[in-house]
Amino acid sequence: MSRSKGIFITIEGIDGCGKSTQSARLAQWLKERTASEVIRTFEPGGYPDGGKLREFLLEDSISPMPELLLFLADRARHVDEVIAPAISAGSHVICERWNESTLAYQSGWHGLDFSRAKSIIDACAFPEPDAKIFLDVPPEIAFSRVAARTKSDRFEAEGLALMKRVSSFYRWLESMIRIDCGAMDEDEVFASITRELEARLWLFR
Repeated sequence: MSRSKGIFITIEGIDGCGKSTQSARLAQWLKERTASEVIRTFEPGGYPDGGKLREFLLEDSISPMPELLLFLADRARHVDEVIAPAISAGSHVICERWNESTLAYQSGWHGLDFSRAKSIIDACAFPEPDAKIFLDVPPEIAFSRVAARTKSDRFEAEGLALMKRVSSFYRWLESMIRIDCGAMDEDEVFASITRELEARLWLFR
């Protein structure tokens, strides 16, 4: 049940969908199942000294193309400093947000041409996740969770309209494992995630 490199899992979804909660549970589960180190990380800014760029990206509004390029520059450093070294060392990596988030927000919300955005992302040749989990939560539920927070970033501040549009765009994207969270509690969502991973990943075969 092991190989020289670790597995790479990404968790996608609109704000308030439960990415952090499920990422923490999945990390513990994966560590127990494989007896290997598990690295939890996130985007943007999930590397040493990444806080300044994260703050800029989440708080300052700029036009879509420069914003796309900044997100990809952030991802390139994230790969170089955290993700690639961990996977090469045999650790498993769980990352909250990846390429699908960039497409969902930059194209789905900001209106950047999808084919153009995807071609730029593809040219970066970032590591391809072994599994991509999409937590599909009704926007109304996610919005109520975000509204209860004491502070919102500029994306969250766009409110329900953004969540509905981005959620719809996520559903349009392919190659993700969609977890329909609408009628499930936290435990049921987690059970669905682990069931899908056990069925799909080489690690459990």
